[in-house]
Amino acid sequence: MKISEDKKSISLSLNGTLSAHELTTLIAELAVVRAGMLPEVPKTPPVKSVEGMSVQDDPRLVIIKLKDGRIRFGFMNAGLGWLVFNIPSKKACSIRDYLIANTQPSASDLFINDSGDKNTLQ
Repeated sequence: MKISEDKKSISLSLNGTLSAHELTTLIAELAVVRAGMLPEVPKTPPVKSVEGMSVQDDPRLVIIKLKDGRIRFGFMNAGLGWLVFNIPSKKACSIRDYLIANTQPSASDLFINDSGDKNTLQ
């Protein structure tokens, strides 16, 4: 895999077959390459279309409080694998406030994990 000098395209050659694990690794590597390409991924998602996005209803979700105070959100996508985001505490509070304002009280089906770790929801 080679990115062009203008960062607008890549040369990619696949030989043979890929296992699920190998494909997952390739997808992760392609995501890293895409992050360095132009044009950048738009800062806002498209309003009218989901073209170019992988949309999944009701994904598996894991939330962990990290030692440094950030909140780690992990979303499992059936095609892309785990997408993990480390969110600063202040932004996590904004997410919390939005969810509280826009959901029904006691509608949560999140639970503390089987190990009893109160810092992990899944």
